[in-house]
Amino acid sequence: MNIALIGYGKMGMEIEQIAIKRGHTITQRFIDVDPVTLERLRGNDCCIDFSTASAIQFNVTSSLSLGIPIVIGTTGWNNEMNDVRALVDQYNGALVYGSNFSLGANIFFKLAEDASKIFNTYTDYDVAVHETHHNMKKDAPSGTALTVANKVLQHFLRKQKISTLPTNIKPDELLVSSSRIGSVVGEHTVRFNSLADDIILTHNAHNRSGFALGAVLAAEWIVSKKGFFTFEELLWSSQ
Repeated sequence: MNIALIGYGKMGMEIEQIAIKRGHTITQRFIDVDPVTLERLRGNDCCIDFSTASAIQFNVTSSLSLGIPIVIGTTGWNNEMNDVRALVDQYNGALVYGSNFSLGANIFFKLAEDASKIFNTYTDYDVAVHETHHNMKKDAPSGTALTVANKVLQHFLRKQKISTLPTNIKPDELLVSSSRIGSVVGEHTVRFNSLADDIILTHNAHNRSGFALGAVLAAEWIVSKKGFFTFEELLWSSQ
């Protein structure tokens, strides 16, 4: 499979290594300052985008207009989700996105979801989400933190909305806090707290290889599909 990488930072380089090991060819590498052009995209089987949120609609349009499916790992564009869905429909294209392409992180999502169902019945417990990333990450909270927070909200019914303000948290607000330090790849924690104890679920990524493998697997999967998919749908559809 011929793959164009849109965004060629640390993640893009990791994806390249995994893709080559799996027998694919990286034909184009767009670094952040490179404009995505139809000429350079043409002839590829899939695009993998880990670039910037501000370029998502342009990159999706460029890829789908050529009939090329696209995998999106870029975060920070949730407010544009409906517009991107409309583009997929308009071009009868194929797109898969995820806030996190790691298998371990997606298992963590399920554990957080199941735990929230249990703790919802025990009113002594409160809950909060915290994430830590390297100091070059552009968005906060991370897409992964927002994903896990929304799963908590679905089942821990005393919480109705997300707050990113660290003080004066109302009973119906779920605090989602962030830290930026050094070279941390990604750490996400859901903490259930009572006067008696704490139960803490944490996913700590050691490196980017799990994310890169997931993105390449998504590219392999999406080339024969039409529609708008999440990585979770891809992952659990094979179970």
